[in-house]
Amino acid sequence: MAAKNHISVREVARRFGVNPSTVYRLVQRGVLPAFKVGNQWRFSQEMLDAWVAHKVTVREGVSRGNSR
Repeated sequence: MAAKNHISVREVARRFGVNPSTVYRLVQRGVLPAFKVGNQWRFSQEMLDAWVAHKVTVREGVSRGNSR
């Protein structure tokens, strides 16, 4: 059952509408939170949701700061 909380590179790519190679590049740069199972990268849906929420919050904060 825990496996449902973890998704693959292809699933992340589909979720964000990018190429899987972009996902690999972001993982290698340490931008996306991920972990390896054997030789495959896996992603926690909860961590991705938190990452997105943080990015949106940061982006909104920057936008508000620039408008003043």
